Amino acid sequence: MVANRAAFVVLSMVVLLMGAGDAGAEPVDHYGFMVDRRASYDECVACHDGSVAKAAVYCLQDCSFRTPHSILRRYPPPGREAAYRPVESLREAGIELAGEMVVCISCHNLGNPPPYHLAVDNSASRLCLACHIQ
Repeated sequence: MVANRAAFVVLSMVVLLMGAGDAGAEPVDHYGFMVDRRASYDECVACHDGSVAKAAVYCLQDCSFRTPHSILRRYPPPGREAAYRPVESLREAGIELAGEMVVCISCHNLGNPPPYHLAVDNSASRLCLACHIQ
């Protein structure tokens, strides 16, 4: 575990230094480590692969209601726009896209409290319904 923690410290510093010139970078304390609140999928999974932090559960292909939430998908999915809210309403709700893609920071905001740092409180499925139209 000590080796993993040391690797995480080094990775955190690299991530912050790489984003130092990025106006969009927002360093935040994440369980004792400074990370970019707007980290990319690769940066999140570098630690949340189970080696340093709890493994993140997500879907990259063949996603359905029975699988974990999909990421690295275009929003709204082409041809299914009527089933999703407009991008402007996502922004108003506090949900971010990376370009036009759903990524980790779409549902998680490290500026919000643990345990899940949800971008939107999910009581009554508010987080889900911020994007999905019933």
